[in-house]
Amino acid sequence: MSLVTWEFDGGLYCAATIETGVGEDRTTYFELSEARTVPASAAMPASPAPGPTAVTVVVYAPEEEKPADVFFDGEQTLPFVVLQHFVEIVASQAGEHGILGLPS
Repeated sequence: MSLVTWEFDGGLYCAATIETGVGEDRTTYFELSEARTVPASAAMPASPAPGPTAVTVVVYAPEEEKPADVFFDGEQTLPFVVLQHFVEIVASQAGEHGILGLPS
């Protein structure tokens, strides 16, 4: 799992990437949400963590014949610029891993 966070217009957002399975069973999930700060403790400094997911992109292994799926939470709204940045992250990571039919 990887987590990328960024600020926009006073809000904190995050994109989580989670990969499960191997080979033809590999599935990658990209999730966009507002970030929440987890309070500091004696063992760990304060850090951002994902809130409820607003957008999920599900990508299957290149060997699969399933197209990618995108799901939007109808209860949440996001600035367009935040969604644009998320799409750039997904495209970049998809290109790095050779998924979504993009060159690696």
